Amino acid sequence: MAGFQELRSTVSDQECLNKIKAGGQQRVDGISQLYRSYARRFLAYFLKHRVPREHAEDLVQDVFVNVVRHCEDFRGETRIDAWMWAIVRNCLIDYFRRSRPEDAVDEDDLVKLADVGQASQPDRSTGLEDCVQRAFAAFAEVYRDRAEVLRLVAFEGWSIAEVAAVLRRTPGATREYISQCRKKLQSFLEPCREFLVQ
Repeated sequence: MAGFQELRSTVSDQECLNKIKAGGQQRVDGISQLYRSYARRFLAYFLKHRVPREHAEDLVQDVFVNVVRHCEDFRGETRIDAWMWAIVRNCLIDYFRRSRPEDAVDEDDLVKLADVGQASQPDRSTGLEDCVQRAFAAFAEVYRDRAEVLRLVAFEGWSIAEVAAVLRRTPGATREYISQCRKKLQSFLEPCREFLVQ
């Protein structure tokens, strides 16, 4: 029995995807293995983005439904895990599009995006944080996809290559896109500059 467990744990993502494509019991085995490998991480990702647990669990199920539905579309241009993370990201974006705009904003993390440095006066710091939060909320409302890309890079620690795979762009085009996202964010942060002036 131990040998069977070791064999199951060495099944690659590609083998799982091949099983899903084959259909029948192989499909069940393939999706079950992927679920065991990734469901906990996907759930943690949704929870980290402040999706309520019951909705986050539904989103995890949606991810795996989409893996089954779109496995024939996977062409091997990226790693399978990067492809699945793109599905996760799209499920999250769809969820936020269906939700109220304020649910999409992670207020604890907004200040980090502004890179505002250290404020020495508490009142000024609080005003600056409030301003940055309002600015990023407005940015996310207008540019939801761009805001999500900035979150992935700044808070999730995604590499350019990982973001490029999700966006289906070259690394160079992805760097340019991230630069454009930051430039667009700067115009929303402009009113917050008054808090930086002594």
